[in-house]
Amino acid sequence: MLVSYNTEDGETFILSPWSEILAYGMGGISLEKPTSLETPTISNPVGGKNPDGSPKISYTISTPKQVQDASNYIQARDMKNIEAQNQININNTGWIKADAGAWWLGSEFRSFDVPITYDNGKEVIIDKSYIQIKTRYVYDGGSNVGALQSEWSNIISINAPAWKNASTWATEELQKASELGLIPDILKGADMTKPITREEFCELAVLLYEEVTQTTATPASPNPFTDATNNQILKAYALGITTGTSATTFSPKMLINREQAATMLFRAIKAIAPNADYSVKGVKDFPDQKDISSWAVDGTKYMSKLGIIKGDSSGNFMPKATTSAQTASGYGMATREAAVLMTVRTYDAME
Repeated sequence: MLVSYNTEDGETFILSPWSEILAYGMGGISLEKPTSLETPTISNPVGGKNPDGSPKISYTISTPKQVQDASNYIQARDMKNIEAQNQININNTGWIKADAGAWWLGSEFRSFDVPITYDNGKEVIIDKSYIQIKTRYVYDGGSNVGALQSEWSNIISINAPAWKNASTWATEELQKASELGLIPDILKGADMTKPITREEFCELAVLLYEEVTQTTATPASPNPFTDATNNQILKAYALGITTGTSATTFSPKMLINREQAATMLFRAIKAIAPNADYSVKGVKDFPDQKDISSWAVDGTKYMSKLGIIKGDSSGNFMPKATTSAQTASGYGMATREAAVLMTVRTYDAME
């Protein structure tokens, strides 16, 4: 009931009854009825396996004191628990639910099961798949405390991709390249949307050769170039994958176009399987065939025949820029992500 009283000045005050007191622990610290839940912080993710071989992830969760107090209040009044919910994103295919359930909300190392498959049946490889994780607290509500929900925590990940930036359409095959060990150190952490250099493409092509053949290529000796000392360039030169830009120069930082990329990969395939049939008889000309250099015809047609390098929606190969406007726009240039995808497709074709 409400209580009212008058002061000496004639003012009237109306007071509500005191709230119910809830206390816990030594000293009887009082707890207030929670109306919200603060956001947890998570860290230290580790991928692992359950005894049956199914994948799991463990991590540390740091719970705010406000949530711990809310948990004590809810347990005392509603005899229920706050739950922690997890979501995971596997290889950039979107966030999906991963149950975590009720637990003691301290700063603890916790684990949850990861789906065995994702994205319509693809297998989760726990030590290679790129997995992002986030957590939040949820209380469904009871007779004394209504439903509560925190914001999602920070996002942590395992097996982070070996690149800084990439187009959405390229991420799945880039992840596959990473899992196959086909991304060389020179490209790790790089912006994959940028054009690729001659040096970077040599590293890709030589890595492809060594992964498929399970051999280590031998660098050319003596070094014919005055502007390059990278052993991967010298290996590519020895294998016939590349040549210099002159008798004594390689121009490692020069960007390459699509016909150059196709030709270098074509030569890498021939180095891997020198006795295979490389005929391009019957392969139709591209609408822009006149723009393809004579030395690149076989390479471009063969890579197109295998489906490794594709043209635009009109079938144009876009081998290189032929006008100043095309040069300014980057037309026909090979990007890092496109080069890596070509390498993955070549690897699959060689397998």
